[in-house]
Amino acid sequence: MKKWLMVLMVLMLAACSAKEEPATDAKTDTREIETVMGKVTVPSNPQRVIVDWDLGHVIALGVEPVGASKTTLEFGQLLKQFVTDKTDEIGRDGQVSYEKVLELEPDLIITWNRDQVAEYEKIAPTVVFDTTQYDGVHEQLTAMGEILNRQNEAKDWLADYDQRVAKAKAQIKASVPKDATFTIIDSGTVKDAIVVGKSGERGGLAAYGVLEMKAADKIQRDIIDKKESRAEVSWESIQDFAGDYIFLITQQGDNQDELPSVWQSLDAVKNGRVIELKVKEYFTGDPISTLLQAEDMAAKVAELK
Repeated sequence: MKKWLMVLMVLMLAACSAKEEPATDAKTDTREIETVMGKVTVPSNPQRVIVDWDLGHVIALGVEPVGASKTTLEFGQLLKQFVTDKTDEIGRDGQVSYEKVLELEPDLIITWNRDQVAEYEKIAPTVVFDTTQYDGVHEQLTAMGEILNRQNEAKDWLADYDQRVAKAKAQIKASVPKDATFTIIDSGTVKDAIVVGKSGERGGLAAYGVLEMKAADKIQRDIIDKKESRAEVSWESIQDFAGDYIFLITQQGDNQDELPSVWQSLDAVKNGRVIELKVKEYFTGDPISTLLQAEDMAAKVAELK
């Protein structure tokens, strides 16, 4: 009888040890990464991520965050197909609700805003992800792969991305003259037009960075070469920035203002080479949105042929 009692006690102790061991491992399951703010200790495999801007970068790697900016969810409509009710709004860009962030119990926060790091760090490990530090989609997604410890997922996504981009570029090449120039204009205001450079917003990265479309000369000199994301230009001088083809970003619904009369004098307008793009599909410049924008642009240019 004593032998059985001793065996039972040994088994119970072993079971207790087995239960305690994973908890100890979980506490030490972290790693240190380099960021623009220095070294940060993050979970090795984060499960509850909050991202206050770069939603597409996270989704591309197979991570649906528990929280994201309302602004991104509203103006990144190309991402909506990848987002479920698992992702809650945490407030508009620049007006994040820290109470909501705390409520979602994140184990990692990814932000673009260095000024918010101090508040975020009170809640969870925080990483600043600054897209201006990287040259294009490949570098951006590779960097996010390091943050989320999903390096293989980044490589796989980029391999598929390269194949799809090659098809879109071939479509453009077959549809327009070799030296054709392109302009992206946001018609959001009547007073001034916004001419877009090679940026991650309003389709600039998709057109000039991914598809390698040739920008109108003045756009190249005054905006892209100077590393500006865009320029506000009076409608009276829009002719100087107008290429052979114009992508016109329009407001959705009934909010689109009538364009000034000078618009009708542009060669691209006269020749039927204006392609309208919806602002809520072209505002964001994450890898997923940029890829879908590039494919959309190529298809629409081909339709004009």
